[in-house]
Amino acid sequence: MNLYLRKLAAWAFVFALTIGIRDLPGAEPASSNSVTVDDESTPSWAPLDEFLLHRGESKSNVWPTVRPEMRPGAIWWWPNSAVTKNDLSWNLELYRKAGWGNLSIVGIYGVRGEEERAIDLFSPKWFEMYSYTTKEADRLGINIDLTPGGGWRWGGPHVSRDFAEQSFRVDGDAISVLSKRDAVKRAGKGGKGLTVNPYSNAAVTHHLDWFDRLMTAHQGNPPRAFYYDSFENTGNWAPEFLEEFCKRRGYPLEDQAALLGGEGDSEESRRVVADYRRTLSELLIDRVREIAAWGDQRGSGLRMQAHGAPANLLDMYAAASIPETEVFGASKFAISGFRRDPQWIRADQQSDMVNRFASSASHVAGHALTTSESFTWLRNHYHTSLAHLKAESDKLLLNGINSIFYHGACFSPEKTAWPGWLFYASTQANPRNSIFRDIPVLNAYITRCQSVLQSGRPHNDVLLYWPVDDLWMNGGTGEQRFTVHHPDWIEKTACGEAGRWLDKHGYTFDFVSDEQLQKTDCGEADLQTQGGNRYRTVLVPAAKVMTLGTAKRLIELGRDGATVLIWKRLPDEVPGWFDYGEREQQLKNLFKEVDFDADGMSALGRGKLMLHDDLETLLSAAGVEREAMVDQGIQFIRRIDSKQVSYFIANHTSESIDRWVMIASPCQSVVMMDPMTGTSGLAPLRQRNGLTEVFLQIESGETRILRAVVDGEKDLNAWAVKRSVGDPITISRPWELKFIEGGPTLPADASLDRVGSWTELPDDEAKRFAGAVRYTVKVDVPEASSVSQPDGWILDLGDVRESARVWVNDQPIGVVVAHPFRIDLGQHLKNGENELAIEVTNLSANRIRDLDRRGVDWKKFEDINFVDHLYKPFDASKWSLEASGLLKPVTLSPYRLIESLDDIP
Repeated sequence: MNLYLRKLAAWAFVFALTIGIRDLPGAEPASSNSVTVDDESTPSWAPLDEFLLHRGESKSNVWPTVRPEMRPGAIWWWPNSAVTKNDLSWNLELYRKAGWGNLSIVGIYGVRGEEERAIDLFSPKWFEMYSYTTKEADRLGINIDLTPGGGWRWGGPHVSRDFAEQSFRVDGDAISVLSKRDAVKRAGKGGKGLTVNPYSNAAVTHHLDWFDRLMTAHQGNPPRAFYYDSFENTGNWAPEFLEEFCKRRGYPLEDQAALLGGEGDSEESRRVVADYRRTLSELLIDRVREIAAWGDQRGSGLRMQAHGAPANLLDMYAAASIPETEVFGASKFAISGFRRDPQWIRADQQSDMVNRFASSASHVAGHALTTSESFTWLRNHYHTSLAHLKAESDKLLLNGINSIFYHGACFSPEKTAWPGWLFYASTQANPRNSIFRDIPVLNAYITRCQSVLQSGRPHNDVLLYWPVDDLWMNGGTGEQRFTVHHPDWIEKTACGEAGRWLDKHGYTFDFVSDEQLQKTDCGEADLQTQGGNRYRTVLVPAAKVMTLGTAKRLIELGRDGATVLIWKRLPDEVPGWFDYGEREQQLKNLFKEVDFDADGMSALGRGKLMLHDDLETLLSAAGVEREAMVDQGIQFIRRIDSKQVSYFIANHTSESIDRWVMIASPCQSVVMMDPMTGTSGLAPLRQRNGLTEVFLQIESGETRILRAVVDGEKDLNAWAVKRSVGDPITISRPWELKFIEGGPTLPADASLDRVGSWTELPDDEAKRFAGAVRYTVKVDVPEASSVSQPDGWILDLGDVRESARVWVNDQPIGVVVAHPFRIDLGQHLKNGENELAIEVTNLSANRIRDLDRRGVDWKKFEDINFVDHLYKPFDASKWSLEASGLLKPVTLSPYRLIESLDDIP
């Protein structure tokens, strides 16, 4: 059977991923040479079954057995909750087949023209649909999370002014409380209303009681977790604030109103403001703990984003069972060939340090999962490729995130015109977007990574103290918010500087809060946090302000046997106003009792304190070992269990790595695992000067998992080490092109003398096409002597726009979705003539451009409707065409396998 017939048969396969691809009214007629797509059918993206995507999901001891939470998740918006049972099943089955294991339902604004289908949020009819969803999800092995409100910022029609947000202002020496009219953001039918006051016990209790009454209509399992989205509440007061302030801070705030407003003595003002900020933080964290307890009682966790809140983020994240960070905009990568696309990205810069707050809180508290709202506004719509998603995923995984949630997926009925129902800020990870064709490969990759990073426990050495009081005491008035979008609160501080230095020099760390330090104990050889995770030392990074309680605890830990490291300076201020002079003297007296010698060392009980200006000197004194692999540009994160240390490593440099690399974990063997393909084997290993080295070959953009096994591994083959044995061969024969699936129509077949973008074809249909094109070429492999016969060939696809499936002589070889866009053909090439087939799938940008150029009315959404990455009205009509297909020469490189360690340089 030839390849084309094989693909036709595959499309008919019962497990095909179905996708609606018809256009809205106003589409131009197909040209006479093109193939019209049947508007009444739902043609499928050809399935990927033959490529064995799930090899990594075996029950062997190489890859962990996959649970649903190990698969990626997606925020799943329900526009006006206009769902039906048939369409819910269709959506769920598609997302499960594509590799998702977690969906988080959020009711949002609706679609114009679909008003009759709308269902009131949390009505009996809504819960009928929700109950059906949970049963279907259970059948398919999908976890369901739920936002107990519409849109985001909890609230709704039940929130009266008494329970709504409040703010304050200072008029002279009096505090005035203001009612706010903030509404739930992007809510749909039945979910609109005021935002609940997140600092008020009465308001939060009122909201939870309201939801409890409505949820009695649900027949089925509780959600895995309730979801609290990004903290965008603008209020900063609660009815009980003054009473709580006096109880917690020891004096009436109203008596110091002028100082709160910034009037009077500046020193006393910043202290009163700091007290206000601490109290606001404590009230909010108390409410979060109440919400978490409420969820626990109902069999559900709490998945929460703390960033944006005016609170101690570490304590707020830790109060949830699943802390969640957020990324907004695109990161910079040095990966060879990686496209930055400056015209399609925002100015926002992501902060690794901000993302580590969520994972640190999770690690210190002992939570199993840390999630991320991922891929928000990576690019303007339909310009995000799988390669972009893969690189950003790696970055999150390296920062301790082990449960990636796409932002996101929008419910859309099966019989809806292309591009379907959309959410304005989404990556559009939906079945109508062409990247969905090969997204199962990326999701399988993320699953394999997360299966390892959810196993064992974190293996970090340093607890890096976050001196939040330095920030609360920095002057100004009002609350201080710690946001994702403006990360100066960590990046431009000594704490952020220390974190970046540790990361760059191969030291592992988690941030820790004052409260978390109080719950940390010193064991025989390490520190143990309340969550049960172990660390070698605690580092205080040039803190100016510290509570007496934290200072005493650090000294106690030293006396109990810990090594406490203090960088640059001792704190000499206490936070807050009440009796601050007396408390500051007590702080100074505490540190006077610590007798530092000329080297900055102080023996203290069974442990020691050390004060020094050099971080390397401090860490050496604590016996903390670094991972020297960072000197080669390798980034890493570690997990540990009783049998092994697991490393997830990434090469995000512009160069390939082909050398011996040192690891700090003693072991008898190292299992090398490729999470993109699922392959594994025993890595070449040697001991030099008492240290373990692994031979590593990893291209720019690639990742590996290394399992440093204590007792050795016997049942695996050796990992293949390859050496090039000849110059690359450029494929220079003509290519045949066939448009095989996508839309709005299938352009006519074509021939090319050399590879290039199919948008350069004279056929106008090719310029607006989104989907897959099969490039076919004949390849001659010269005869070789037995001495020079290669063991295999590497196919380099060059510049791929955007993903590719590869066959050799009708045999499926693999799928590439990200850099370096190379694939090992092994021995599939035979001497003489071979047929190489490459199915390339492009972005949907050209197709959406075509809709806007023709004036098709597809932007029909309520509320914000549809905007671009800069929040301007979306208009693709002036876009340039996006190159599609294979853009650069395709080459073949022969290699030989190295069988002996003696042959490895």
